[in-house]
Amino acid sequence: MNDFRQRVTRLVVTASAAASFLVAVPAIASESDTQESAQPCVNGVIPWNPFVVNCNLPPRAPRVRGAAPDAGAIIACRDHPGCLSWYVNGPW
Repeated sequence: MNDFRQRVTRLVVTASAAASFLVAVPAIASESDTQESAQPCVNGVIPWNPFVVNCNLPPRAPRVRGAAPDAGAIIACRDHPGCLSWYVNGPW
């Protein structure tokens, strides 16, 4: 009976080690891939700076002078008169 418990214990320990290896290795590999291919962005909005790229918003379309501002610019320019005008008509 004692031999049977040792076999079961060995089987459970080996199975749990194999399962943790199968889960951990792909997670570590995918984390390093996303860090290398990620574009520089910020996880928030910097007030008065509508040019900062926000990671939580959809990608920006190419800017055209006089076109509607994107979501990041609208959020960053909230409660700052003239900020959106400067972003849309800008010095560029």
